[in-house]
Amino acid sequence: SNCIKVWLERSSQCPTCRVVITPENPCREIIGATTNCESSESHSVKRRLRKTRGELFIHSAYGSSVLQNEIETLLKENEDLKSKNLSLEMQLKTAVEPSTVLVPQSETSTVDPSALEESANKLRATNDLHRKVKQDLKRLKEANKTLHSPDFDLIQENMHLKAEVDSRFPQK
Repeated sequence: SNCIKVWLERSSQCPTCRVVITPENPCREIIGATTNCESSESHSVKRRLRKTRGELFIHSAYGSSVLQNEIETLLKENEDLKSKNLSLEMQLKTAVEPSTVLVPQSETSTVDPSALEESANKLRATNDLHRKVKQDLKRLKEANKTLHSPDFDLIQENMHLKAEVDSRFPQK
């Protein structure tokens, strides 16, 4: 409108956000914007354009970064769980088949009783450690589940608030 043009000529800054208008940062007319000048678009077309532009902005700016962060977090968690799984499988194999790991079959007749007792003690300690690790893993998974839901809710609320702020105070 004429009012906005006069404002821009006199102050050289945006009336809403006070960003300085320069040749590098010019003021652009937005297709579908609410202007008083005559144009070929109807009111409903302009309204749909504004709504679509807002949705695209929200989805591209916030959605992609949130999804990218969540993907990275899940990939890291997946790798951690894979490594823990391999470690636990190795511990389980040594616990289930201690004779194949500790003493070859051909030397079973010359096994020292103290070495056998030491191996049994190591086996008990490994089994106890395995049980504790499984309990810790179960507890951590439950904690992760309880924290994931509020985190997701907060991300959604944050995106909603940002969209509301952007709709009230458009930038350029």
